[in-house]
Amino acid sequence: MKLPQLHSGSCKEKPAQALERNRTMEMITSVFKDAIAAAASTVEMQNPFLHVLSSGSCQANAPWFHEAAPLSCYLLLYTSKGCGKLLFGSQVFTLTENTMVFCSCEKRFRLDALSPWAFSLYLISGSSLKSYAGLLSKDQEPVVMDVPPFSDTALHLQKLPSAISSDQSSLLSHALLTDILVAGIIRHANQDPQPLLPSYLTEARILFDHHFEENYSLDELAMRFHVSKYRFCREFGTAFGETPLQYLNQKRIKVAKHLLLTTSLKIHEVGSAVGIDNTNHFISLFKKYTGLTPLVYRQTGMIP
Repeated sequence: MKLPQLHSGSCKEKPAQALERNRTMEMITSVFKDAIAAAASTVEMQNPFLHVLSSGSCQANAPWFHEAAPLSCYLLLYTSKGCGKLLFGSQVFTLTENTMVFCSCEKRFRLDALSPWAFSLYLISGSSLKSYAGLLSKDQEPVVMDVPPFSDTALHLQKLPSAISSDQSSLLSHALLTDILVAGIIRHANQDPQPLLPSYLTEARILFDHHFEENYSLDELAMRFHVSKYRFCREFGTAFGETPLQYLNQKRIKVAKHLLLTTSLKIHEVGSAVGIDNTNHFISLFKKYTGLTPLVYRQTGMIP
């Protein structure tokens, strides 16, 4: 089987940049070649599960780029730091921190680093994948989605590398990829019907999703978004089904649950990490939302 051409490179650069670019180029090229080989196998053609053909984590600096020839699979790329862009036909998609892009690899595309850029990419396949792709984008164009830290999607992406290498790779990878794509479909669908949603509400939600550890007051938020605090509360509740404080507290408790089960932080440290410095208030709020104190939740939830 003849391999499509893969191009990586940059414009003028210093020796150290060239060395780093070469390492990134070799890794990316290897990921795509592995996917090409896997896609051509008989086993792959009969695989009904959503699965990863190949994957890699990369760090690249501008002006690095990579151009890939068409391939019969899909790209899932998550940006953890920095910024890059995807050139797909005549369209340009900016890939910023904590975003994920999903697109078909059947057309030639190009990745460019716009700043120091850290990202993980997965070339995925499966007989049902076109159905998911059709629900995400009817015209089969790339879809860029926001992935807030500690969201379910962010946690699933975190687990994906270990799932790929596990003894139960097929089932675990299928389950995680399914959850990631379904969450993306739901989130993307919920964005489309609300073109008249005031932009400040979207900004407020993104602020709470990404900076939940900060202290906020209604007066400060009203000044920040140039609306009255009464209008802010009313319109936020109408748009998202809960008050700003309820939304923020839900986010904080969700992150706190994750920290309790995955770190050795003390209870008061977990509270501070999510923006609640008063330990008694944190314990009371945690129990209100989960029915358990943080200590009991950690004791019952941790795997021995």
